[in-house]
Amino acid sequence: MAYRSGSDGYVEIGGVRLDVTAWEAEETAEWAETSGTGSPGFREAVPVKKCLRGTVKALFDPAKGPKGAPHVAAGAAVEIALRTAGSESYRATANVLQLRWVTPAGGRVAFAFDFESTGAFTYGA
Repeated sequence: MAYRSGSDGYVEIGGVRLDVTAWEAEETAEWAETSGTGSPGFREAVPVKKCLRGTVKALFDPAKGPKGAPHVAAGAAVEIALRTAGSESYRATANVLQLRWVTPAGGRVAFAFDFESTGAFTYGA
């Protein structure tokens, strides 16, 4: 059985690759009900707003900027690419919702941020 390893993926912010430990993303859609007299007894709906939301966890690298990644700050809009194993990736302009730091007593400093797309996002090669 073939499988893909998470170590084959990566994240880029503004074209700069982060030292990522994990990322996750979800596509969501809001639906508008379109039921009418022509749909007797059955609900009908169409998607009206789509969004890509997620979290990126990475190791701090001061060479990539004062926050370990270019332009990552709560309230910032960034160009993000989330590469899956293989050649596929999500690409979007995303708003950074939160930025969190993890500073263990014995280990590397890490950070995480939550994002939400603004405008269209794509998935593909």
